This record gives sequence, structure tokens and C-alpha cells, in this order.
Amino acid sequence: MNSILFFILEVILTLSTSMLVFHYFRPFLHRILVDLCGTEERAQFWTVFSNIILVGLPLLIALTYQPEATKTEELFFEITHRISGNMLGFLFALITTGFVVSVFALVAPRQKETK
Repeated sequence: MNSILFFILEVILTLSTSMLVFHYFRPFLHRILVDLCGTEERAQFWTVFSNIILVGLPLLIALTYQPEATKTEELFFEITHRISGNMLGFLFALITTGFVVSVFALVAPRQKETK
């Protein structure tokens, strides 16, 4: 296989994995953001922002890939190494987003519940 196909494969695998995980994570994040932001519009903005960060960062890392190996076996292990690095970028973005939401949740004013 040529290196262009491996590049495309690496980008597609990174993008699809990031999107799958984010689509699983999105409803939970959105409910928390609605609670913290107070309005649906504000929560929607921060959900879209998180979507861009959580999918965009690994994609940006994936686009820096330039295959150096020449044999198919070497390319296989090179691409798996790159995809694991891309997923580390995704985890970094996810942890950073969780940290920011956690800090915001601690300082956000709460309405007193009436019983």
C-alpha cells in the first residue's frame, strides 16, 4: 500500500473514533451545561465548542502524519502508533474539558431548591 492511503486511513480512523466517543459523551455533557449555563442557547454554544475541541484536536494531530516506513508491516505499526497518539490528544482535550466544567460547576451560583 502506498503512504497516501495510510495517511487517509489514519485520518479516517482518528476522526471516526473521536466522533463516536463524542456522540456517546454529548448528551451527558449537554445536560450538565444546561444546568450550569442556565439557558439552552448558552449550553448549545458550549456543547458545540466542546465538539470542535474534542474532534478538532485529534484531527489536527492526525493531519501532521507523514508516513516514513516503506514496508507494509512497518506502515501498520507506524499508523497504530500515530492513532494512539491521536487518541492521547483526544483524552487530553476530554480531561481539559472535564476540568473546566468541574471548576465552573464549583463556582456557578445554584438556585435553592424549594420543597
